[in-house]
Amino acid sequence: MKPCFLVCCLLLSFLSHGADRDSYIKLIQQALDRQPSLCLGEILWPVSITQNESVWVNAKMWALVDAGLVKVTPDKRSWSLTRAGQEEFKKHGDFCYGRIRVKKIDNIANHGHGNTSVIFYYDIENLPSWAKDKSIRGAYTDLDNRVMGIGNARYQADILTNADGSMTITGEPYQLDLFY
Repeated sequence: MKPCFLVCCLLLSFLSHGADRDSYIKLIQQALDRQPSLCLGEILWPVSITQNESVWVNAKMWALVDAGLVKVTPDKRSWSLTRAGQEEFKKHGDFCYGRIRVKKIDNIANHGHGNTSVIFYYDIENLPSWAKDKSIRGAYTDLDNRVMGIGNARYQADILTNADGSMTITGEPYQLDLFY
């Protein structure tokens, strides 16, 4: 009888811990869903440059050309959207490449007084193929950092458990690991 009782207690502890993880995932995902979509920030088209323009503007535009989203004029001083670029751009008024999703929880650390830190790995939902293009990743370092971090970089969410047992996130989930 004792071994059966111990097995039941062990199973219940795993199930309740799994339920805790599910509660944390749900709470963290709600906070992530309130954040804006991940986008390149290219919202004005067509783009033209002068001789005084940044080299980075030029590099970013050529990266978008390499990915087939943008075409360049014969004088190589302005860029406009291709048909594929127009389709992508129309979705959000920018080139957006997804939203962060909780992939799995790595660690839950209780710091006492209802303060808990949850460290998790992420995925990017609906990552388009152009976001994986080497030229774009080289020109847009934020995108590259996020793509490289899928399943590798850890984020942290700080959570407060209130007296009534409800949980709230304090601040926003933030990235712990950078991949440059």
